[in-house]
Amino acid sequence: MVLVFFGRECQKHHGVSKASRRHEVIPIVEYQKLPTDVRKITQYCITYDDSFQTYCKKHECPCCSKCIVESHTECRDIVNLDDVIDNAKTSYALSEIEETLVEVAENLQKVRQHIQDNRSNLKEKRMEIEKEIKKTRIMINNHLDKLQEDFLKQLFEVEEKENSKICQLVSSLEIKEKEIAEYQRNVSNIKQHATDLQLFLSMKQIEKDVNSKDKFLHSLVANEGQLSLSFKINASIKNIMSDIKSFGEVHIEAKPYDIVLIEKKAQQAQMMIQSRSIENLKLMLHETINIQGEYIYGCCMLLDGRMAFTCCFEQTVNVFSDKGLQDFEVKLPVHPFDIVYISEDNTLAVTSDTSRCITIIDVERKQIKKTISLDSSSYGIALKDNRLIYYVGNKGIRMINLNDESTSDIVRDKMLTGCSIATFKDKLYHTNDGKNTVTCYNLQGQLQWKFQNEGVLQKPQGIDVDNDGNVCT
Repeated sequence: MVLVFFGRECQKHHGVSKASRRHEVIPIVEYQKLPTDVRKITQYCITYDDSFQTYCKKHECPCCSKCIVESHTECRDIVNLDDVIDNAKTSYALSEIEETLVEVAENLQKVRQHIQDNRSNLKEKRMEIEKEIKKTRIMINNHLDKLQEDFLKQLFEVEEKENSKICQLVSSLEIKEKEIAEYQRNVSNIKQHATDLQLFLSMKQIEKDVNSKDKFLHSLVANEGQLSLSFKINASIKNIMSDIKSFGEVHIEAKPYDIVLIEKKAQQAQMMIQSRSIENLKLMLHETINIQGEYIYGCCMLLDGRMAFTCCFEQTVNVFSDKGLQDFEVKLPVHPFDIVYISEDNTLAVTSDTSRCITIIDVERKQIKKTISLDSSSYGIALKDNRLIYYVGNKGIRMINLNDESTSDIVRDKMLTGCSIATFKDKLYHTNDGKNTVTCYNLQGQLQWKFQNEGVLQKPQGIDVDNDGNVCT
């Protein structure tokens, strides 16, 4: 395939020639509209300076006759280049690319809108925080004003009480002063006009009275001191300037976007997974674990390689080492069904098909940590971002937040008992052994695809998803 530029006359001859009349001809103006990278794609072999004639499917590259001899002698999938590129512009592959580009463009718009929403969200939150700060400041001021008012009232009451005592003492002293002044006047008159006997006896009586008043004064001086008000500020208030360094803390909390990206071909991709051949898989027995029990419905693997199993009839959870040796057993008050490991706090979450609860087991202490009450029996269970996703009897699939134990519905469809659940990225999958199906939802409960082929899938029980998103049941 050669790129040639020519004028109108040459174009006529080119269209008449038998060898070239089927060639596609476009105006050079139209050709220049092509992206630079596309125009740089060579139309011939730069190694051997020869035209491309064939296409190697193994290496996904066009080849000339010399390329085949030099580099592709062992390649089997060599086809005619014209057959490969025939009807390329109307091919299904091109329409798929166009469809994908539309999807990606729409997803980009969604993500961009959510990112732009962050700006308005930040402004709204900032205004809310400002209001909260001002409200808190008013509350603090009001509280301090109340403390100040109560304290000043107490201060005034203390002063009034002591003033009352002082007034009483002053009144008593004034009476004593008048009595002493009276005695002083009497002594002068007695000296001038009384007989000796009268003087003697009067002096004895005055002496007694004066001594009692003198004792009163000594007692008063001993018991009544100089008064002064003192004030000791509360330590919490005194240290408020040094202890409180800031009004609070500001944090940016990043949460996963609640965006449902368009995936029109998700169902097609999952169906392709089902058709993969397993003939090339080589299985090797690693270990045999002997568990004494019947109806072992659930199992999971811990981070250190240990495995945990639920024994329904025995009402136990058994943990085994990677060598198949039993590590420990926890007896439960319920019949366990499914189990999942929570690495964040090293616990196991266990559902029960006969009791309305999820039991949390502490792996380190090897005992029940707590029980989360439910309103129905529970079956399959999986973990997603510290949230348990579990199947509830005839009520569908629910999610419980382990931080506050709040619950929410994901799928409200009625299903049969015994369904298993698995999660991968923003998808959740469940089996239905009564209908022989595997169903995929997003985390908002929207159906993505459903696989049902009884020739391939019958009575599916457990389910898991590998790192590539391949569903196994």
